[in-house]
Amino acid sequence: MLPSQLRSSLHLAQIVALLTLVRSIAYDRWITVLGSVLIMIGATAALRHRTWGVGLALAAASAFPVAWAIGIAPAWFCFVGLAGALPFAHSWRAFVRFDRGAAMLFAALATLGGTLTAFAWKEYALSVFRAIPALTPSADANHLTFLGATGAITALAMATVLRTSSGSRARVSSEPLLRVAADETALEEEEEEAAESSRRAR
Repeated sequence: MLPSQLRSSLHLAQIVALLTLVRSIAYDRWITVLGSVLIMIGATAALRHRTWGVGLALAAASAFPVAWAIGIAPAWFCFVGLAGALPFAHSWRAFVRFDRGAAMLFAALATLGGTLTAFAWKEYALSVFRAIPALTPSADANHLTFLGATGAITALAMATVLRTSSGSRARVSSEPLLRVAADETALEEEEEEAAESSRRAR
């Protein structure tokens, strides 16, 4: 089982990335949509005990504060970057215990990948928009029907997962109690039979 801090940070990364995804779809910020999706994929993979997921989340998250620093994104991108990088921070000691050199290389490559992506987007974004006008960001919110449907489906899926998880925990926690109750009943029956046998013997 994952440590509670790591698990919580992965859930936080998923939530922040989802909110960023919704906002980015509404305003046609498709490069931000890609970054948000990568953070969500990485966090979900890490929750399934895939080490590469932590690195993917870090790489995608690194691009967000760099984009703000080079003047192509708002300041709140730094919060998105922090949320996406937290899982790696909580995993750092485990990585170092396994192989310190590999952990440092892993962190450097992931961070460098996100940083270079942000710089490349600043350099080539206008060319991309001229070549593919559909990717140009808009000033007004769009796709509201699609976003509403996506939000409803997401809420339903989360409620189903939570209900299933709580039901599984209840079944697991009740099994020992059932076994204990059955053992106590059998013990009482054995004691009654022994007492009756002793009375008959007298």
